[in-house]
Amino acid sequence: MKDTIFALSTIPGLSAISVFRISGPNSFAVLKKITKGKFPDNRYATLKRIFWEGEVIDKCIVITFCKNKSYSGEKMVEIHCHGSIAIIEKIVAILMECGQELNLRLAEEGEFTRQAFYNGKLDLIQVEGLSDLLKAETEAQRKISLNSLDGIVSKKVSIWRSQIISILAFLEADIDFNDQGLGEIQVLSMISDLIQVLKKESETFEKIKPLKEGLEIAIIGPPNVGKSTLINHLSKREVSLTSRIAGTTRDIIESKVHINGINVTFLDTAGLRETNDTIEKKGIAAIKKRLKTAVLKVFLINKEADLKGIGVKIGCDDLVFKAKADRGNKTRFSGISGKTGLGVKEAIGLIEKKLPRYYINKGSITTLRQQSKIDSLLDHLSELTVDIKEEKDVELVAEKGRDCLKLIEELTGRIDTEEVLGIIFKSFCIGK
Repeated sequence: MKDTIFALSTIPGLSAISVFRISGPNSFAVLKKITKGKFPDNRYATLKRIFWEGEVIDKCIVITFCKNKSYSGEKMVEIHCHGSIAIIEKIVAILMECGQELNLRLAEEGEFTRQAFYNGKLDLIQVEGLSDLLKAETEAQRKISLNSLDGIVSKKVSIWRSQIISILAFLEADIDFNDQGLGEIQVLSMISDLIQVLKKESETFEKIKPLKEGLEIAIIGPPNVGKSTLINHLSKREVSLTSRIAGTTRDIIESKVHINGINVTFLDTAGLRETNDTIEKKGIAAIKKRLKTAVLKVFLINKEADLKGIGVKIGCDDLVFKAKADRGNKTRFSGISGKTGLGVKEAIGLIEKKLPRYYINKGSITTLRQQSKIDSLLDHLSELTVDIKEEKDVELVAEKGRDCLKLIEELTGRIDTEEVLGIIFKSFCIGK
């Protein structure tokens, strides 16, 4: 018999309400043991008292879910109790005691979602979307992960699966490629169309990665130009040491902020100049290497001649500002001051205009696991095309087609998922 599991699904600590989940075949039996009176109707919030050993423990809202009607697909009970530490600890203790009689135990990380997966409530892509949604920090990350959780990506994959099945039907029917080439032309056209779609999907993933992982913007310029002061202002806290002594910043200091719903990491860099200081040289070398990952650079200068001394090429998306503008601005560039905030709002506005091009259409693959399956599928389809053109043995060609179908099944988690699931669910909280 399957275990029945329980967990606190809200954060422990002082709060107005805390929610316990109980999921599994004995969920209703557990509720009957700790309450009295009429059993709650399915999916109706009902006010009930929790009893234990003749004592009222708490007055709660209870919701029951029949099998296949809950998040997990199992019989499920939610207990919405008061959020005091004393009540939470008491209910945990009661449920642990119930466990001895009713095969009830504390849930492991992500075990409710694991039940949902095995009961067909979610596929693996949706599970990954939920994992990303729980970790989302920005509006862009929320939209991307919600698309996966809502099944938008899965519907797209389902179309690819249907196309592969159609291709496989041709191959397994042992079609006669020599009969005016009609079968060969049709199946090759189907494979070619799918390859183009998958290539576009792979390209889109490269655009989505910065939205998930964050975009890096490097603040660079000569020593003592005010880079650290500016990044402290942007971060609204002191993350970088400031000093009148040139070359103070040796390491790359990172500060995350949200701009236009996107996670942006500003990099406070070592001042770029010629130096004999060994440690400072290493700092300058590190920033020049890191600049390759930055989507744009913000140059701070005291005078226009500084741009030549920095030794870094200005890209078309890069921005240049006259630093310490509170002391005056005598260049053709806009002024900015991390000390007073002068020009910072305008600078953020200019940066925002550079970011919308990173937005993508709904329903794109979002994880490296999904990307690797797409890349493998592209390789198999390309090999399949060559084999058909070279008129290889039909049975061998059909086997390669079956391999393509297997990759699609692995993408949605229909087969070969145990190891992947273990990794994903470890990132979930106990109550999810």
